[in-house]
Amino acid sequence: MRRRLTATGILTALAIAFAGQPAQAKLDSCDGPITLGTTISLTGPFSTLADKWGVMTDNFVKEFNKTGGVFVKSCNKKIPIKIVYYDDQSIPAQAVSLYEKMATVDKVDLFVGPDWSSHGYPVSQIFEKYKIPSVMTNVATPKIYARGFKYIHGIALNANTWSTNYFNLVVKQNPRPKTIYWVIHDNLVTKTVQSIFEKYAAKVGIKTIGKETFAGSTKDFSGIILKIKAAHPDIIYVASFDSVSVPLMQQMRQLRVHALDVHHMMATGGLARKANLEGVTGEVYWLEQFRGPYHDLAVKVLKDSGINTFDYLWTGSRLSAYLVMIQAIERAGVVDRQKVADALNVPGATWKHLGGTFKFSPGGLSKIVAFTHQIQHGKPVIIAPPDKATGKLIWPSPSWQ
Repeated sequence: MRRRLTATGILTALAIAFAGQPAQAKLDSCDGPITLGTTISLTGPFSTLADKWGVMTDNFVKEFNKTGGVFVKSCNKKIPIKIVYYDDQSIPAQAVSLYEKMATVDKVDLFVGPDWSSHGYPVSQIFEKYKIPSVMTNVATPKIYARGFKYIHGIALNANTWSTNYFNLVVKQNPRPKTIYWVIHDNLVTKTVQSIFEKYAAKVGIKTIGKETFAGSTKDFSGIILKIKAAHPDIIYVASFDSVSVPLMQQMRQLRVHALDVHHMMATGGLARKANLEGVTGEVYWLEQFRGPYHDLAVKVLKDSGINTFDYLWTGSRLSAYLVMIQAIERAGVVDRQKVADALNVPGATWKHLGGTFKFSPGGLSKIVAFTHQIQHGKPVIIAPPDKATGKLIWPSPSWQ
C-alpha cells in the first residue's frame, strides 16, 4: 500500500519515533510478510527522477508476490514481501527522520534505499545505529562507503567508474579530443564524479581548460557560456542533475556553442523534452532493451507503472536494490537482520542486478560501471562498452557543429 505523510502526520510520527526504542526484527520467524522500509523522493527537486517510483514499488511487490515471495530455507517455504515507503520530499533531514521512524515505529525488518548521495550520507548512520542492513539506491559517492560501516551497501553507478566507458571511447575517435571544459552543479555526487574524471581525462591525454560551478537555483548561464565559447573546448562535460541544467542546455543552443561533443552525466528524457539533446552523450544504469537477470519481471513492472527508463534513468538501480535484498534474504536463509548483513558482507560474492552480475567493494559500494549512450534521432542509443552497444557514436556530434 502506498504510504505518505502529511506535514502534521510527520511531526506526530517523529515525536513517537524519537521516543521509541530500537525495534527487534522477527528473528527466525516464518510469519509474513517480510517488511522492507524505504523513502522515495516523490516530491521536491529529485522527483523528476523518481515521482513514479511509489506506484512502481507497489507493482513490484504485487508482481513478485505472485510466485509466493522470498524462499526462506529455515522455514522451507516462500514468504511474501511488503515495502513500506514514505515521501522524503528530496530533503536529506526528512529522510533521516523517516528512517528513524521506520526503525522504531513501523518496525521494518530491513531497509532498501534511500536514493542520492546527499541522502545516503546522513541516513546510513541510522542503519549503523540500529544494526539494520540496507541496500541503498543511486548513492554513488565513494566516501560514504569509506567509514567502516557494516550495514550499508549501495547498488549504484560507482562514481569512480561513472564515465570510464565514455572517455575510453572518445579518445579513439578522429579527430581526437584534446581539451575539456567542466560545468558542475554544486552537489555532492556531481562534484565527486567531476573531480574523479578530471584526473582520468588528464590520464588519457585530455587537458582541462576550464571549470565552472553553479548553484541549483541558477537560471542565467550566459556568463558561463561566454567563457566556454572563448575557451573553444573539444568536449563540454556537464556534471549535473537533469532538472537544474535545463536552462543551461537551452542557453547553450541559443548562444550557438560549438564542440566535438557535449556530455551530460544525466541526459534523461525529462531533460530532452525541455532542451534539445540531439547528439548529447551521457550515462545510463539500465534500459529495457538490455536482456539480463529479472528482465521480464522488470519490464512488466515498468509497463504497469507507466515508466520509460529514458525518462527515469536511475530506475534500474531502484529495482535492483529490491532484488539484491531479496537475494540476501535467500542466502541468509532466515529473517534475521544480522544474518542478512553477514550475507551481504561475504567477500567476493557475486550478485545479480538488471544489468548483469556484479560484486560489492569492501566498503559496500557496487562495482557497476555505467553504459554510455548518445541521443540519436531523439532516442538513447548505447554506444559503449562495445559488447553492450546497440549503435555507434556519431562523432563529431553534428548538432554541436
